[in-house]
Amino acid sequence: MRHLYILSGLLLALSTTSFAYPGYGQQSHTLSHRSVLFFAPSHDTFVERFLFETRMNNCELNDREVFTLVLTEDGKTYPEQTGLGFNVDVLAEQFAIPKGSHTAILIGKDGDEKHRWGSETDWQYIADLIDTMPMRQSEMAERPSPCRV
Repeated sequence: MRHLYILSGLLLALSTTSFAYPGYGQQSHTLSHRSVLFFAPSHDTFVERFLFETRMNNCELNDREVFTLVLTEDGKTYPEQTGLGFNVDVLAEQFAIPKGSHTAILIGKDGDEKHRWGSETDWQYIADLIDTMPMRQSEMAERPSPCRV
């Protein structure tokens, strides 16, 4: 929940056209979280699966400070309880998302795009990829994962 408040504050402070997503492309700023943005044509079975899998991987995503957001072409966002407004068209243009496609993007704490994929997410691959990032390496050195049994 803390990540949502931070993200909403950042969004209010930035202009909608040049900074549709906070920190993207701004090397001097570090975000407090990583993001996975999942663009979809509509709320379909791929969206349902993505949302289900984020719940199943909740501990690992929280441990890696990953905020997930689904954005559909009709302007809806999921989870809906974020209460944040996003200009889906601007974001889709900024990230060069083809109309009618299912595209997921991992954004690092530096605001840069780290990985892009289609309708199905290999969460283990994403976790492993994040774990190779320098910021994540220092996070793992500072604190053990609460997800390990």
